[in-house]
Amino acid sequence: MSRSYRILIVEDEEIESSALTMMLKYNRQDIQDIRCAANGIQALELYRSFQPDIVLMDINLPGVNGLDVIRQMRLLPGNAYFVILSAHSQFAYAQEAMRLDVQDFLVKPIRLEDINRVLDSLVREIEESRSQQEHAAYQQAKIDAIRPVLESDCVLSIASMRSSAPIATIFDFMQIQVVSGFVFTLRGEGIGGPLLREIKTRMRNMGLCCIGEVINEICVCVALSDEAMRPPRIKELMTYFSSALCTGGHPCQIGVGSVADCADDLRRSYEQAVAASRTAAAEGKALVFHAGQSAAEQSPLPHVAEIAGRIVRAIRQGRTEEVMEHLQSFFQSLQLAPSYRTMQDAAYRLYVMVTGSFPEHAATFRPLPAEQIFSVQDAAALHDLLAKSLLSLMEQQSGLGDLQANQIVAGAIQYVKQHYREDITLVNVAEELNVSLFYLSKLFRKHTGTNFTEYLTQLRVEHAKKLLAAGEMSIKEVAYAAGFNSQSYFSKIFKKYAGVAPSEYKE
Repeated sequence: MSRSYRILIVEDEEIESSALTMMLKYNRQDIQDIRCAANGIQALELYRSFQPDIVLMDINLPGVNGLDVIRQMRLLPGNAYFVILSAHSQFAYAQEAMRLDVQDFLVKPIRLEDINRVLDSLVREIEESRSQQEHAAYQQAKIDAIRPVLESDCVLSIASMRSSAPIATIFDFMQIQVVSGFVFTLRGEGIGGPLLREIKTRMRNMGLCCIGEVINEICVCVALSDEAMRPPRIKELMTYFSSALCTGGHPCQIGVGSVADCADDLRRSYEQAVAASRTAAAEGKALVFHAGQSAAEQSPLPHVAEIAGRIVRAIRQGRTEEVMEHLQSFFQSLQLAPSYRTMQDAAYRLYVMVTGSFPEHAATFRPLPAEQIFSVQDAAALHDLLAKSLLSLMEQQSGLGDLQANQIVAGAIQYVKQHYREDITLVNVAEELNVSLFYLSKLFRKHTGTNFTEYLTQLRVEHAKKLLAAGEMSIKEVAYAAGFNSQSYFSKIFKKYAGVAPSEYKE
């Protein structure tokens, strides 16, 4: 079967971008679509919406390095292959390119045989990857078809010890990697299939695999993790989980068993969970942990869960600034963490608590995978990654109202008009307004009909026209007064927008 591929060309020189597009369009039969971006912001927007298979990235873009754009793209959903384009053999970039897993490096002017060689190699890699994914999907589909039966048998085995098969064997067959886990049971009204499905979704959004079964009007759930879990974390997760269920209209009495470090120990955790849920029902408590936990572990809502609750409320109320303030405050408090890994773990737990509180968006919102969060090795970058994801969730939850959106765009325009003579970028504006870079870019285009770079350039050209018409300044002085960093670049841009050279316009 013939395959086709989507290619994104990131090149600020229109002539080179058009030439490369034509070269590919008329010499490659396996290209489905080609899109072009002239700067980093456009490239990130297209990468998100277009989902290219291959990205041809110019190193020298206006105001940004192509490698920085690739670094940002790596944080977005997608599995593109990257090829660097450069006017020179800039091998100084090679080490950084290797860290970013860039596939190849092409020196301009690009010859047809060179681009064909690179694309042929990438196509082979893509096809091999697709074949592996299709095979894995086929195998997974077969497992998914019988998964409900396997889950039910597994839970019943844990609850009644009726099966002679080791529980670990059942997990292996379902392809569930288990390092640790625990059992919790729920009693109350509305226990049934719909609630069980909601529980599974919430637990999955909180970073745990969950299987369950309703047995004698008691919902028995098994939470499983591919990493070691300790009692404080279970305490934190379940306290927040209980609160979220109650807020969502499902008040229950929940009993939680101890952590099991191997699959067969889940039977002991089940017995403890049942005993704890009986205590919860008898004493009218929403949540009880097994008696073996210390008093310290049954302390009030931990710091992470408390901040998560505040962020969830702010998201539901549409308070963007408040969400960002709570997130920033949380990261500031993590500066005292004993290690960066501890900081990552706390940030991850906060993130899954927040995103797990919105099961209604499970079908449309894609939470960041744990491996992406833990791969970020810088606190500031980790903060930005989570902030961007939470803003995306906020858009899906309620969106920003037109009034607030108009205020943000108005603030951006006001900032540009006040600072257009300076060397400003959309990053400066986003920081000034305390909104995400991607969201501001999207909002700016929606409300003005153009991107930020285009708007800034047009504003500078219009100001230059006024100065030239006044006739009191030289062309060089006008260029710098309008915010351009060189006379030659000013002349090129002015002619593009005004149709005549600055000297002709002045006359």
